[in-house]
Amino acid sequence: MNPLKNPSLPVNDDLQVERIGNHLNGKTIALCVTGGIAAIETPKIARHLRRYGAEVKAYVTPTALQFVGEMALEWATGKPVISKLSGLAEHICLEDLVLVAPATYNSINSIYVGIADSAVTTLIASALGKKVPVLLAPTMHKSMYDNPILQENLKKAPQYGLTIIPPRISEGKAKMPHLETLVAEVCRSLAEKENHVNLDNSVNNLYGKKILITGGHTPGKIDEIRSIGNKFKGALAVEIAKEAYLRGAEVILLLNKTGISLPPYLQSRVLFHEDYHQYTKNVFAELEQGYDAGIFSAAVADYIPTSQYQGKIPSCETELLLRLQPTKKVIKEVREKFPELFMVTFKYEDGVSQEELLEIARKRIGEGYQIVVANRAQEMQESHCAYIVGKEGVIATPQSKKEIAERLLDTMSGAI
Repeated sequence: MNPLKNPSLPVNDDLQVERIGNHLNGKTIALCVTGGIAAIETPKIARHLRRYGAEVKAYVTPTALQFVGEMALEWATGKPVISKLSGLAEHICLEDLVLVAPATYNSINSIYVGIADSAVTTLIASALGKKVPVLLAPTMHKSMYDNPILQENLKKAPQYGLTIIPPRISEGKAKMPHLETLVAEVCRSLAEKENHVNLDNSVNNLYGKKILITGGHTPGKIDEIRSIGNKFKGALAVEIAKEAYLRGAEVILLLNKTGISLPPYLQSRVLFHEDYHQYTKNVFAELEQGYDAGIFSAAVADYIPTSQYQGKIPSCETELLLRLQPTKKVIKEVREKFPELFMVTFKYEDGVSQEELLEIARKRIGEGYQIVVANRAQEMQESHCAYIVGKEGVIATPQSKKEIAERLLDTMSGAI
């Protein structure tokens, strides 16, 4: 007997997934699969959605099953696959969101003219009528993607309540977006829906908030190829930006070019700087455009060379003496110029006690900053221990970059 069709039977451990996030807790996702070769990727999509807490049900067109097996989708979702309609009225959308991936040329155009001739298109007809978010991931040959009829329909997406997830253009094809991108857009779409339904929701009310996040070091140039800097690369800033994006925030990330890995959905939201001066310029240029909050985790240089040698200093065996000058405190200038900006600053110390660290953080709070994230070298040997400090004292003591991002944004959700 198939355990998927008999809920009284125990579920095989092989059907379970490792949880990596809670953004989709309690949410049900209809994964609609249409007939393109990209359908072979859909079991991975289903599993990744479940890793963020979603319950996933697969709906397929008859041609989809020519590219991906029904058993593979059953295994990936842990549920029976809906391939045809019955007296159970499977076409009435009960899910929180519909993701069509891949969305073929034929399926997209059928949706736009209101055709409901399969389990997929009838479900979408119901979803649109109930104002359930419907996301389409167009996947096809580039010539079909560029077809003027399709392009005209894609432009009309907002008026029908549809969201288009742009494909990756490669090898003459409009390919399925990266797995991380698909899941990120699902999370953001549901954050938007909850923001409209319940404006007091403390978890998702970051939707639409503009947040500037800085990270990594800000080198001082010695010559055209050499610089003086510190060891920080910006991994924490990237983690915070990822979490903010999933919660629906409009994120811009300022980073040094250290080669740190970025998820695809953040790559167009990064401004890179080569040195302290360019970093400072980027900070103020961005803030002039209006932001709700700034998270300043960059390890800004305290000293930079007084002058930069033009070209490359010749290699030699003699001593090279550098004259250094102290830099201006960027966060202090930001506070003075943008007094209404919600500011999160970071403080790293070495050789101080826990109480001394917290006293330094409390002093900075008294200078007009809303939150200080403080840590010290002695507590970062085996984890990324931090203290999130506000006006009322220590708010949280997260133990990893991911936890810092989550707890920090939880705190900001109720404040900006």
